[in-house]
Amino acid sequence: MDEMSERDEIRIWRAEREISRVILRYVRGVDGRDFEQVRACFHSDARICYGDWFEGDLDEGIAFLARAIPRLQSTLHVFGTPWIELDFSPEDGHNESGATAVVETYAVNSATYQPDADGVVVENVSGTKYFDQFEFRDGGWALTKRQNRRIWSHN
Repeated sequence: MDEMSERDEIRIWRAEREISRVILRYVRGVDGRDFEQVRACFHSDARICYGDWFEGDLDEGIAFLARAIPRLQSTLHVFGTPWIELDFSPEDGHNESGATAVVETYAVNSATYQPDADGVVVENVSGTKYFDQFEFRDGGWALTKRQNRRIWSHN
């Protein structure tokens, strides 16, 4: 096995850091109800699949979130460290254009619903796995596909 150069290690670290920041920017955008910030995490041709609730393109996905999230009192997404599998050749120098990554992230999500007619507030806490595909285009990493699957849920 060839030893990786320090320069290659820095490129990998930089790509992983940039991808991790996109994931955190997404969470920040959803919880802050800043849907333009969420949009900035995706390439324009991205596909989104939120479990059994939604599947479609980026514009449809942003519209879905903009309808669904404000109906809740609050949301809180806590993401673990993502597992990132990069696909770019260290021999390419600094040209990451066309590089891709497959990313898996575990999360614990909380959604607090508005009070019902009796004043009862329901909080749903769930464990979710996010399966993402990223691509480096136009000087930056962004999502080309986001899919999540709820693993467990408690009210």
